[in-house]
Amino acid sequence: MLGRCSGAALALCAFGCGTPPLEPRDPDPGVAHFTVQTFNVEFQHASDPATVEAVGAADADVVCLQEVTPDWESAILKRYGDRYPNMLFRANGGTGGLAALSRFALQDLGVLASPDGSHPAWHVLVDSPMGPVELLNVHLRSLLSGPSSPVKAYLSVGSAHQVEIERYFASVKLDTPTLALGDFNEEPDGDAVQFLEHHGFRDVLPLYHPGQATWRYPHSWQLEQTLDHILFDDSFEPLDAWVVDQGNSDHIPVVAHFEAARR
Repeated sequence: MLGRCSGAALALCAFGCGTPPLEPRDPDPGVAHFTVQTFNVEFQHASDPATVEAVGAADADVVCLQEVTPDWESAILKRYGDRYPNMLFRANGGTGGLAALSRFALQDLGVLASPDGSHPAWHVLVDSPMGPVELLNVHLRSLLSGPSSPVKAYLSVGSAHQVEIERYFASVKLDTPTLALGDFNEEPDGDAVQFLEHHGFRDVLPLYHPGQATWRYPHSWQLEQTLDHILFDDSFEPLDAWVVDQGNSDHIPVVAHFEAARR
């Protein structure tokens, strides 16, 4: 909860000091554009129809998923095999599985092992309408998991995220348009997001909806945080970003619409 207050406060400050959120707009005529989505489906929900439907609710051109199990792979192939002719899966029985679904051709550039043995990342190349685009699909270490106690895990999560993202980012070709997206398990002011922003990336959802939650934990009170992100480099111009409040995962799908930047 402390992380959310910090991130929300920064967002409100940024947009309360004279810079309003961006307004969605249509693509410029003749300029290549496409939509991309990230969604942590939560591994136990493969048999839940509402969550399966949430995967495709936005009809995004490219979809990156986290926590994909073999059951999730079967459910996705059955429901979306016709819509997405290109799919890549690295399913496992726990929370470390990943997938990419696309209307465009995909190339597997390699699964990237986590430095601390937790969730891997996946480096994928998409043959998008604007040409080759690299995707870095990440699922960073969760807040209370790690090799030590929950308290130590909580206190070390920021530095752990930076080590993870530095390793993953080292695989990216800096001359190719790149999107880094997924479940970062941290707010917009977290170490991994800040590392990418230091390298010229921007976090798209806060540009349109500052403070928008992407994760929720229903209880006697509602805990919400912004843990899922789509970050883009200067090869892209953002057109819109939003969440799809659907399904029963603890995460909510995040969608962004981009066009090629004019240089």
